[in-house]
Amino acid sequence: MAPYDIYFLLKGALVTLALSAGAIGVGSCIGAITGWIRTLKIVKNNFFLWGLTSIYVDTIRGTPLLLQVYFVYYAIPPLTGMKTSVFFAGVASLALFQGAYVSEVVRAGIDAIGKTQWWAGHSLGMGYFQVQHHIILPQAVRIMIPPFIGVCLGVIKDTSLVSTIGFIELAFSAGIIGRRTLEPMAPWIMAAVIYFIICFPISKFSQKLESRLRKKG
Repeated sequence: MAPYDIYFLLKGALVTLALSAGAIGVGSCIGAITGWIRTLKIVKNNFFLWGLTSIYVDTIRGTPLLLQVYFVYYAIPPLTGMKTSVFFAGVASLALFQGAYVSEVVRAGIDAIGKTQWWAGHSLGMGYFQVQHHIILPQAVRIMIPPFIGVCLGVIKDTSLVSTIGFIELAFSAGIIGRRTLEPMAPWIMAAVIYFIICFPISKFSQKLESRLRKKG
């Protein structure tokens, strides 16, 4: 591969990182709030409130991400009258996707902690948020880390789907080089290596963090 081709791939990798960071940051906030809301008794016991949160979570989890990217980019502007850039559509669709899956990770993690933990906290005179902060969340986080990191890694790799609306990220850059040079093998192998370099340290970090939290527990 020519130096310019390598530069073009690395530029695409930086775009992938920026897209991933924005989507994971926004999506994690959406997912944490939605997941916490779905653990509240007032929501669980109210068909209407539970249904509102389920519409978002089940719709996103039950439809292909590619379809969601197309909807955000092509359907929302005519419906709302707002102009949507390719970057905004990419971040928004991936963030909504991330948020739906993270919400279930958060909900499952909090619900996995037994009611006796809540009772113990209340018996010590703690309020709801004190029990959450000091007792529930420290235990729930250990449960959440592996699936949360799995969702994040999935989003990083799924950024390639945003190329379908003209977003030039890592995978799309490899495709451009392959079509231009008529030698697709080298750029795709290089792109795979870059994806591995991005994802592997995150995976190893999550394993070390999980191990450290278990030792503290």
